[in-house]
Amino acid sequence: MDLNAQNLSNRPPGPLVNTQGHISVEAARVVNSYFHNLLKTDQSEFSPRLTVQESDYDNQPFIGISDTYMDHVRSGGIVISQGKLKSISGNIANLTPSGEQIDDIAAVVLATGFKASASLSFLSEDIQQKLSIAPNDLNNTVALAFHSTHHPEVPNLGFVGFYRSPYWGAIEMQARFVTTLFSYGGPSSPSLPAKLAESLKNDTSIERVFSLRTDPRASQFPMGDYAWLSEEFGRALDIEKVPSLTKMPILPPKNKEMNILTAARYPGRNLDETRRKQNENNLIVTEEVVTAGLTQGRFVARAVFRSLLGEWKLDRQLVSKKPEQPSGRFIGTATFSLRNGTSHGREEEFANIEQEGGDQGFEYLYVENGEFVDDANGLRFNATRRYIWRYNERKDKLSVWFVKTDEDRTADYLFHEIDFIPPGEGGKGEDGWKAIGSHLCIEDMYNVQYKFSFSSVNLKQWRLGYSVNGPRKDYSIDGVYRR
Repeated sequence: MDLNAQNLSNRPPGPLVNTQGHISVEAARVVNSYFHNLLKTDQSEFSPRLTVQESDYDNQPFIGISDTYMDHVRSGGIVISQGKLKSISGNIANLTPSGEQIDDIAAVVLATGFKASASLSFLSEDIQQKLSIAPNDLNNTVALAFHSTHHPEVPNLGFVGFYRSPYWGAIEMQARFVTTLFSYGGPSSPSLPAKLAESLKNDTSIERVFSLRTDPRASQFPMGDYAWLSEEFGRALDIEKVPSLTKMPILPPKNKEMNILTAARYPGRNLDETRRKQNENNLIVTEEVVTAGLTQGRFVARAVFRSLLGEWKLDRQLVSKKPEQPSGRFIGTATFSLRNGTSHGREEEFANIEQEGGDQGFEYLYVENGEFVDDANGLRFNATRRYIWRYNERKDKLSVWFVKTDEDRTADYLFHEIDFIPPGEGGKGEDGWKAIGSHLCIEDMYNVQYKFSFSSVNLKQWRLGYSVNGPRKDYSIDGVYRR
């Protein structure tokens, strides 16, 4: 999403315009509508309390990104309460203004965030007054010039890191700016380069902070749009933005080649050969990842894994060509329970990851329960089965594992890996992404077919089919999973 958001081909031609700060009702409706169209949901499918109402479109957007939060809410692992904490009495929390109570509290996590004023308490009272510190305004705590880098009344003091947004590139640009500013003698120096002096002359950052402190429609990230900030710093430092190094995909709606902004697009001057190659490699890797994602199906396995969490309704048909084996229909549920990755069945790989200090990631315990009915033979019985589903981030690969017969929460050995068919080979159609797998059980071959259907980033439905052929088995299975 970030790479798409920083696709400059979607911006109007000419110099970039800041999209943050004060958010008008019209601008709010445009952005909220964009995200609704992007995600194709009003969030009611996860919880009524998460529903985006029509009246919410007038409010400035506030966005949170999580792999699993929404599906934890849908599955009941997270229960939402709306309001603010008023008090705690024993193990009961009282909320305001609803008066709602949350009981049986086991622990309280104080996610109070970072208060910037405390980190500046070492400064003298005189300097703090010049910086116009507002301790209770967590978004606009300090009134600083040129995008939170300095204050003209304290010319020997620079700031790096006063930036509210997830992009490290802006902080890197702050560091470059402060270094350059002081290398020429500070903000009041007569020897500042022309473009730097002009940028300081035209800067209105301090006035902007004061206006946002009392603005009820201030944006979530009030300091500024990342792309605009990068251009502002680049102009002040006279750093030319380099072009993309590879041929990028052409995307709608403007049918233009992608033009992704990252910090590496502003490499700086006087780089030695090592740093120049590092910067160039950074650009190439980013562009290759984007191209692979759009044209080769990279990260589809990751998207599927993320969206499996929780309970699914399962309807499966089994057709056997051997009279001694039943044919029929299974109806039930399949639940994917998320847990930390385990080493069982892959001990060597797991040990290597630990030795390198890597992340073992997560896995699912898959449990299905339901009833199998064979009307032709008058059979009806309850059935259950379990697997372990894993995602290998290094290989971008999903795999399914058998569980041990005597420890039904523990992986035993590999059933099959899931290989997604590239889009150019018919792997992606209007009805979803196709994938295959296989498993040889002694002399019987399992050929596995998948089809995963998304609505935007959320998996809505998927199919799992087997054709099993060999001297002992000859049957096919077709199962559909729906929310």
